Amino acid sequence: MDTTPKPDELLPPPTPPEDWECCGSECGDACIFQIYYHQKEAYDKQQRELAQMHTDAAK
Repeated sequence: MDTTPKPDELLPPPTPPEDWECCGSECGDACIFQIYYHQKEAYDKQQRELAQMHTDAAK
């Protein structure tokens, strides 16, 4: 069974926000930086899983 994500399921690499985009109001999870960190974490996890699948397939 092929579990490789389809191209439309792949997460795009998140773009880091600029310093000026933060309002400095300590928005919690709504902060532009927190949103970026969550997106980056999900993207990195997906990339690790794809790399592992590629490594496993090469065996």
